[in-house]
Amino acid sequence: MIRKGFKVFSYVLAFTALSSTFIGCNKKGNTVAENSVVDPSKLEESPVSGYTKILVDESIYPIAEDVNTVFMYEYNRVKVDLLKLSEAEVLNQLLNDSIRIAIMSRELNADEIERFKGRVVPKMTHFATDAIVFVTNKAYNDSVIDYDLVLKNLQSKSANASDKTILVFDDINSSIVRSFKEKTKVEKFPTDYAYYAGDTEKALEYVSKNPNAIGIIGLNWLTQPSERISKVIDEVKVLGVKNYTDGKFYKASQNNIAEGTYPLTRKLYVVDNQGKSGLGVGFASFIAGYKGQRIILKSSLVPFKIPPRELNVRDEI
Repeated sequence: MIRKGFKVFSYVLAFTALSSTFIGCNKKGNTVAENSVVDPSKLEESPVSGYTKILVDESIYPIAEDVNTVFMYEYNRVKVDLLKLSEAEVLNQLLNDSIRIAIMSRELNADEIERFKGRVVPKMTHFATDAIVFVTNKAYNDSVIDYDLVLKNLQSKSANASDKTILVFDDINSSIVRSFKEKTKVEKFPTDYAYYAGDTEKALEYVSKNPNAIGIIGLNWLTQPSERISKVIDEVKVLGVKNYTDGKFYKASQNNIAEGTYPLTRKLYVVDNQGKSGLGVGFASFIAGYKGQRIILKSSLVPFKIPPRELNVRDEI
């Protein structure tokens, strides 16, 4: 598996050869010399300059971090700090106007949009499709999972059962928990069989040490692991998931997500409540544009739009 540091470096290296045109601005039009030291916080905010903070759903943090690394490299008058939080915390800060840009695994609903009435119309930019995956210790007996059957078995077992399966989530307030509840129509998971580790890295560490644990996490953490969990990932395996439409089991591959055969997917969005042409517009334009979509494609998620392949054709002499 290619490790995260190398992948980020490869993104930056690849993009140095590309032009930096984007929403009418480029580096050639920059009034600041390339080698000058610029403090973005002192600059007036625009789509390609200034400083801002962006809230990020913890379960999709790796892809946000990768895109942001290249975004700031491309536009050296930009500084963006990413704040990694659970979905509930992201929504709370967004709705209370603490921070006005967020990267989430869903759109705002009608009630949430109503909170901004009279102030601003939220802009929501779909940029990728992610998957929710099941991971287990390598000692786990099965290679596939029928999650409806697992939930029924958990609800019927005694709390003192020595062979109990434990469902391991990142955080009780996470988008993973919300999405899985919506998919399974379960309002509350059995208390004795659900463990909330605190974040994705801790969930993976727990699964790597417990043969009866099934971790439920975002795919992006497996394809772009942090240094902390790179070794942990070698100790876990990803299960195939039953599609209840055709009864078959599918792994969360890029192809299966794109074709809709993998059953647990979710769309990713940049939500911008700035109400002006600021860095929210710039970041959303970048991640949904050619360069951002190339990063999504390389991350093993599914881009909103598939970037065209570039072919170098040379005449034979």
